[in-house]
Amino acid sequence: MDLTLNEDQEAFAESIDDALARKYTAEFRGKAAASDVGWDEKLFSTLAEIGASALTIDEEHDGLDAGAGEVYAALYALGQNAAIEPFLDGVYLPSWLLSASGSAPDEVLSALAAGEAIAAVAHSEPGRVWDAAPATTATGDGDKVTLSGTKTAVAHADQAKWLLVTASGDAGFGVYLVNGDAEGITRTDGRTADWTRVSRVTFEGTPATLLGSAGDQGRRAFDAGVARARIAVLAEAVGLMDRASKVTVDYLKSRKQFGVTLSTFQALVHRAADLYAEVELARSVALWATASLERDAQTDDTDVDATADDAFVYIAQAARVVAEEVVQLHGGIGMTFETPISHYAARLTSIEQSYGGVAAARRRVLKSGSPLTAPTVVRS
Repeated sequence: MDLTLNEDQEAFAESIDDALARKYTAEFRGKAAASDVGWDEKLFSTLAEIGASALTIDEEHDGLDAGAGEVYAALYALGQNAAIEPFLDGVYLPSWLLSASGSAPDEVLSALAAGEAIAAVAHSEPGRVWDAAPATTATGDGDKVTLSGTKTAVAHADQAKWLLVTASGDAGFGVYLVNGDAEGITRTDGRTADWTRVSRVTFEGTPATLLGSAGDQGRRAFDAGVARARIAVLAEAVGLMDRASKVTVDYLKSRKQFGVTLSTFQALVHRAADLYAEVELARSVALWATASLERDAQTDDTDVDATADDAFVYIAQAARVVAEEVVQLHGGIGMTFETPISHYAARLTSIEQSYGGVAAARRRVLKSGSPLTAPTVVRS
């Protein structure tokens, strides 16, 4: 299994990094986060022109139909700049769910591919774990379905043109397409620890359309899409860790204490070395998960969920370690909003809670019984 990006993927990552590097500073990020949309619209359009928004959408809808490697390249570059443009939650995950349904309206996928709009996935609910059946209900059938219930922490719902909402109907679990301005929607907006826009969304008799099939098949399709997202976010995490560790090393080489640079203190050098090892191990795990996803897409294997959980738990924990270490090595200034390292640390810490977080991944592993099963032969 090749755990490296090819030349085209490397070039794609560099083109995104170049577009971001010309803009991204702590001040730019702060202004973008405080804007009306929560990110920089012009930069989002620039990245869409490069192809960042079309990666996960098939050619029939003006997409690039790219693989996991290209998604890794894009999100790694976004992570290196701690960019807040919503490609994963606003385009990639929605497009995976829409494509899996086989019944997505053409205009939705085409708009996502062109970077003209984003969608939001609404699944988390107050007082319910990620893997539980939704308390949100779907009533009716055919073209006359309405939703009732409340979703929490819906990323970018305030700017989404469409919402993909999970709900329980007569046939069981289903994913429903809802227009962002549909009747019966009440929204309370807020932010997470990394300044990402999130909303609490309440549906009261809101018209919706079922995507694909309801029941076990619908749940499997949803879980498969989220598993891809858990693998994809690891690329962003590695990009964040890689750049944060390099910025920290540069800081140790330039910052002086007692008349000498911090890099002359052996204890700090050892901590920097441990930081490097943490990042490189995380990179290997993320690339392994990405390569596994590429392989499974070609062979129809079905162990993506297990791969996603294993890799996510490992890298989420590494991300927290790196976040804490880079802030500590910067000292008090590392906690300030004006310092770039604080933005990297905030996003790294938040990743641990993505898509049900580490707790949900561990519950799935324990439920599967795999900790009590002898390992199988590793495939090459």
